[in-house]
Amino acid sequence: MASGAMGEKPKIMITHPRLIGSAENPQRIELPCAWYRNELEADTSWIWPFEKEHIEELDAALRLSKEAGLTPFAVTKKDFPLPGFANVLDALLDELEFGRGVVLMRGFPVERYSEDDLRRLYWGIGTHMGGAESQNIDGELMQDISDRGFDYTKTEHRGSMTSALLRPHCDITDVVGLLCIRDAKEGGKSTLCSSSTIYNEILDQHPEHIQTVHEGYRFDLDGKGPTGHPKEVTNPLPIYSWCEGRLSCRYNQKAIEEGAAKIDEPLTEQQQAAVSFIGDTAIRPDIQYEMDFQPGDIQWLNNYVILHSRTAYMDHDDPAKKRLLLRLWLNHAKARPLNDDFANKALMGPRKGVKKRTATYELVD
Repeated sequence: MASGAMGEKPKIMITHPRLIGSAENPQRIELPCAWYRNELEADTSWIWPFEKEHIEELDAALRLSKEAGLTPFAVTKKDFPLPGFANVLDALLDELEFGRGVVLMRGFPVERYSEDDLRRLYWGIGTHMGGAESQNIDGELMQDISDRGFDYTKTEHRGSMTSALLRPHCDITDVVGLLCIRDAKEGGKSTLCSSSTIYNEILDQHPEHIQTVHEGYRFDLDGKGPTGHPKEVTNPLPIYSWCEGRLSCRYNQKAIEEGAAKIDEPLTEQQQAAVSFIGDTAIRPDIQYEMDFQPGDIQWLNNYVILHSRTAYMDHDDPAKKRLLLRLWLNHAKARPLNDDFANKALMGPRKGVKKRTATYELVD
């Protein structure tokens, strides 16, 4: 099957649509981002292999930034010139926003580099795409995704720090990127689905849920809100939000259900039915796409149209071989408009990440 050539800008299938729908006038999403599994399998143009000349550009930028004495996260776009590859990254943003919402870059030779150099390279790529946001209370702009032995059943433990099965969800910035440095011994498959397709399924099968998914839900912040209080939740956020004719999704069943529990306001029967329908539909075999992460893969997702998850995995005993992904949360200039309330997902303002804190919240009896 043919794959997209990274040396060529892919054909953009649509222009920026506007005024095609609203919460009061919901519309089916007839765009490339509303795909089913068989469509992603049949047309693999969303898989972009790395080209030799672009790896050479990245090597040159890596050397230049190191010779300048810059620490990895001090590197700016100007410090990391990519004269040809920058055009590829620009086309990638178009595909994320106006195409399927997913691009897999495949074949970066991670074995050639130290982990420090891989962080610098990945960060340098990110500077050509947008601005990074903090992912946790430590203020990390790039996070290691690995099993740290935590228990995902506990609300304060993030699934990315476990080896557990993760349910379909989206992150809080425009784009999430994952660079695979090492894969698991067994399992750990990445699973994707289109939240736009799920919206169409709601319209087709359960139109009574449409109004419900546009209502506000309090998402659990897992103690990562600006106050640090373990029971802090978001402002009311709809699962689906229309803005200037574009539909965006914010979904995490675990966070929705635990948020309702923490404020002692149980979901109504209708709300629970809608939330559960989305979760069940997201893992339907005809909707969910499953892929293996390979070392050298970089997966880029548009959080507003893609839900992602992961199967459980068994890791290697040798710490040097354990599964390791690097994650970036990015915002970029081509991203769709969002209502400010919907975009305020971490109580830090529209499109902002997690607030860095120097102290933990202490409960007082």
